[in-house]
Order: sequence, then C-alpha cells, then structure tokens
Amino acid sequence: MLSNSEKPLISVNALSKSYEVYDRSVDRMKQIFLGRDDRRYFREFHALSDVSFEVHRGASFAVIGKNGAGKSTLLQLITGTLQPTSGTIEVNGKVAAVLELGAGFNTEFSGRENIELYCNLLLMPPELIKTRFDAIVDFSELHAFIDQPLKTYSSGMIARLAFSVIAHVDADILIIDEALSVGDAAFSQKCMRFLREFKKRGSIFFVSHDLSAVKSFCDSAVWLEHGRVRALGDSSRVCDAYLAEVYPSEPLQDNVGRTVKSHRSSPKAKSRFAQPSTPVATAIDRGALEIAGFNFNSSSSHFGNGDAEISSVHLIDLEGRALDFCEGQSIVQVVIETTAKAPIRSPIVGFFVKDRLGQPLFGGNTYRTYEGCAPAIEAGEMFETIFQFQLPTLMVGDYAITAAVADGTLEAHVQLHWMHDAALFKVTDSSLDGVLVGIPMQRIEFHIPTDPNR
Repeated sequence: MLSNSEKPLISVNALSKSYEVYDRSVDRMKQIFLGRDDRRYFREFHALSDVSFEVHRGASFAVIGKNGAGKSTLLQLITGTLQPTSGTIEVNGKVAAVLELGAGFNTEFSGRENIELYCNLLLMPPELIKTRFDAIVDFSELHAFIDQPLKTYSSGMIARLAFSVIAHVDADILIIDEALSVGDAAFSQKCMRFLREFKKRGSIFFVSHDLSAVKSFCDSAVWLEHGRVRALGDSSRVCDAYLAEVYPSEPLQDNVGRTVKSHRSSPKAKSRFAQPSTPVATAIDRGALEIAGFNFNSSSSHFGNGDAEISSVHLIDLEGRALDFCEGQSIVQVVIETTAKAPIRSPIVGFFVKDRLGQPLFGGNTYRTYEGCAPAIEAGEMFETIFQFQLPTLMVGDYAITAAVADGTLEAHVQLHWMHDAALFKVTDSSLDGVLVGIPMQRIEFHIPTDPNR
C-alpha cells in the first residue's frame, strides 16, 4: 500500500463527461415524458472520453489542445465544479486554481474584500487570512488600489490579485489556466520564480496554448483532441507531436512574415538540386528589431548583503543613445551603474537576459576578463560596467535583464546586490518567426539546377 507521499496528487482513470444536446426546447419536455432507451430526443455530446493520467508530487503537468478539445471541462472536473459521467478522479491534497481571470471575484467589491472572499472560497481559516493578508498585497504590488472596486482594475491587475492569493494558501496542487499570459513582464517573472519554488513541495497543473512555455516549464503533458487523449508523456515529445499535426494545416511563414507555399520535393528533384548549379541571388539576413519601453526597474525583487547598490541598467547603441530600433546582430552595450556602500576588493559584475518565463537566454560577467586584476572599489565610489556585444535577433515578446554585483571569485564570493528584473523591455516588431533567439544567416542563396537534358 502506497504512503501519502508516494500517492499521485491527481489520479484520473477512464474519465468521461457527456452532455445531452437538444435542438429544440420542446424536445427536452418530450425526453422527460416520452423518452426511453430506444427513443431519444437529444444528441449526445462527449466533451471527454476515457481520459486517464497521473500527476505526482513535485511534477508539473500540462494540458494542450485546440479550442474545444476538452481542456476546460477537464479542469472543472478536477476542481469539482463538474461531476463526471463515468470514470474516477482522485485528488490527494488541497487544490488552488485560477481557471479564468476574476473567477470567484465580485467586481463591486474592493480588492481587499475580494482577497477575503477568495481566501474563504479556498477554505482558509479567518485567522490565517488576517496573518497573510499583508503578504498577499505585497506580492500583488497593488497597495495603491487595494481599497478600490475591482471593476476599476485592468485585466492584468485582476491576474495579479488572483495569483497572489493562490500563492499564499498552502496548496498541494496549483491549477493555472493561461493566467500568466496577462500582466506585465516583471510580475510574470515573479510568478515563474514562485512556481519553480512551489514545484519542490507540490504539483502544478498547467493549461496553455504557449507550447514554448509548456516545453520549458512542464515535465509531462497530455494532448487532448475532441475529448480524447491523443498523446501522453514527456512534454517535449507531446508538444512536437502536436506541432507536427497542427502546422501542416497552416500556411508556412518565412522569416519576414510572408506567406509561402508548402511543397514536398520528389527524390528526382532532390537529386537534381544536389548537382552544381548557378546562383541567382545572395543575401545577408540580419533581421530587424523594434524595442519599446526599456526602463530601469528600481523596485524589482532583489537580495544581497547591501555592500553595493545597482542604481541603473541601460541598453544603448555605440553612440550612447537609447536603443529603440536596430538591425539584428547590431553591436550594442549594456551599462550597469553601481555604487559601493563598503569597500569591494574583487568586484564581479554580470547580467543575463531572460524571456517572459524566466529562462536565461544570454549574458556575461567580468570575472574571466579581469581575473586576478579587478580594480578595487572604495566605499562611496560609483562605477560603471560596460558589456559590448552583438545583440541576437529576438522574437516579439517581453524580456527582462537580471543584474548582479559580487565580491570574490566565481567559486567563492559574496553576493552584494542581485536584482532579478533590473530592467524590462519589449520587442514589438521582429523579422524572427518561430524561434525565440535568431542567429545571423551569413549567406542565403537561390540556385537554379543545371540539367544538360533541358
């Protein structure tokens, strides 16, 4: 017999959910009075059919599929707001869910009142609500609006409030339904840090159309199609299978968004193109980026012993101008300004750029360049650290820069000031489509095959 720690937190076995669909209102009355096994006045719609899986403690599990695949029905069955037609669901732990923005909230109530309402819906004891109220507000960063009615909140503010509550209810299972797709980059980064920490003690049930998020964050996934399990297993494998199914039905896009025709080459065509040919066009593909809203985030989450303070982070071009438009692979500079609050004998300064899920994409630090000869900084001195590099072509989306300063070596150092989201920026337009970070195409050619028989 399995102990509680070994049992799956969620166990779904042969789960099905069906609905009776009536074409006319009078058919519902006919079914009540005249219906029998051999005579029905409705059509049966199977929202879910024979779905089975398990989610264990410490795992993150995703549900993917097109709209209408049965994802929302599955979530409602797990949370108990719907009852199954057949099959079983066993949940071994406390569930906290954000199924949709504002679910469980009253728009006429203030943020303060809605926190209390939501906590009560999640069965938090009144004493615990009082104890954790300030922490919930701090996490949401909505201090200035907490006594305003929810109807004055933006969708992003509602997402902040809802997520902040479920982050403080001591749940074993968190169910997240596209909740991180709304809100600013800094709050999304905070949520991802919380979720990664939560995975150490509980399980996350994640429903999303963002396959890159699923592949990077989730261990396993189920692909639902018309209410049935199409694939179940490793998240990368399931997402790849889903993409292979979905993409052929869509027009392919080239790297500047133009629609191109999809075709399959015959063996003969491959053989002919393998022969020497005459180039007709050559291009260097550098791409382009449009960057908006780059700003230093002085209120970002941070830690360190306080012997240094990062006061500014800038992304600029070689002439010192703020970067708002550039070609992909342009030479740019990240400048980090720091003030020493105490002497720093062997400073190490570094940064890395993260996507909206908190995944580090690229970065650098000063240690290797200045190993054994880093300049000592006296207390009260302000110094700049400049990183000059070739900016990769990035996909449209939100990004954050983490910056840090330490004293010592890579193996043994003291963290003086670490800022999780020291600067935020958004790529609003890009030549990149389909991947997150682009590399330079040094040469792109068309070839016309030479065929002596033509």
